[in-house]
Amino acid sequence: MNNVRRIIHKEKEVLIVDYSNCKEAEMIKVFNYAKDLVQRENKNVVALSIFNNKNFVTPKFVRHLESELREVEALITKNSVVGLSVPQAWILKGINTWYKRKIFPFRTQSEALDFLTE
Repeated sequence: MNNVRRIIHKEKEVLIVDYSNCKEAEMIKVFNYAKDLVQRENKNVVALSIFNNKNFVTPKFVRHLESELREVEALITKNSVVGLSVPQAWILKGINTWYKRKIFPFRTQSEALDFLTE
């Protein structure tokens, strides 16, 4: 799946989960693919999620994250996100209240990647 890939940044591997331009059903598929990949490999990972102004964080997507993320959260050592709209940033604040490992928002991918690999 093209929306889930790995890159090397500062000699560290980063899992990129790109939701750009996805509608709700495709966002869930992208998440599921990334989750399955992390479970199969069963090793610690740092992750960068990418959003843009053409997708929406719907209640169904958030509920799916809520129920499924717990299965891999122990393997995600750092998690960041870029491209959030103002409403999406508010939703992230809500997610961070129940998610054990905080998801850190950044303005640019390079800032997020630097954070993930420091």
